[in-house]
Amino acid sequence: MSEQKPAQPVYEEVDYRFDDGVAVIAFNAPHRRNALRNQMLRDLWDALDIADRDPQVRAVVLTGAGKHFCVGAELTGPDTLIEALEEDRPGHTPTGYREPGGRVSERLFDMRTPVVAAVNGDAVGGGASIMAATDIRIAGETSRFGFVFTRRGVVPESASSWFLPRLVGLTRATDWVLSGRVFGAAEAYEAGLLTRVVDPDAVLDEAMAYARQFVTDTSPTSVALARRLLGRSWGHATPRSAAEDESRVYASRLRTADVREGVVSFLERRPAVFPPLDADPADYF
Repeated sequence: MSEQKPAQPVYEEVDYRFDDGVAVIAFNAPHRRNALRNQMLRDLWDALDIADRDPQVRAVVLTGAGKHFCVGAELTGPDTLIEALEEDRPGHTPTGYREPGGRVSERLFDMRTPVVAAVNGDAVGGGASIMAATDIRIAGETSRFGFVFTRRGVVPESASSWFLPRLVGLTRATDWVLSGRVFGAAEAYEAGLLTRVVDPDAVLDEAMAYARQFVTDTSPTSVALARRLLGRSWGHATPRSAAEDESRVYASRLRTADVREGVVSFLERRPAVFPPLDADPADYF
């Protein structure tokens, strides 16, 4: 009997569909170039959470409906940012304010499931910040990017002040953030913000092909643990402490069904069939 296809949740401002092991999540407000509102960010957080908890989902592709990925907060008047993004929700900042894009980026960081961004157009402001929190970023040659916060009188959000320097280095991050300038895909790729640049019409296909690797070729538990090791790497003062983390996790995996299947499938020259996720990365650290 084949596995039952998981239920596909319905949201106001995000589209969610399951495609043979891959959850495709799309910003779904093309009439406003997928500009962010509170509801969209809440929907996105929930969609990511559902995908990450579903054992049938081996990868997530995040994209935008229409011709844009996401152009940041919706701007319609002088009080736009207050109306679009402010939330009266307890948080961990001194004022109690909790910038909603940051919750999305934190959820992306905590994912056990890898996330591939299919950047099918412009990614600006919060759109660029959320994109920076994904694992793999594939964009079209005509896509544009901008961390434009200083040009709107605000500051970086969605944890971009953490992710961006780690992706492109402090010098380039400082240039982009302080100037707030918009730049093209070639510069983004050269700096390391993008994993791959492709023909604009091929972005989603390329992202789906990349995501399929996680369905057919890799252990979901190994991927989840490797993501956590990479995420923790910036907190290590020396290679020794990183190697200690790796050694502890590596040793715990040696007698698992994952390792047996990985080795036997190699020796038998056949595709591996790995079992579902069998561990929570948080238990290892």
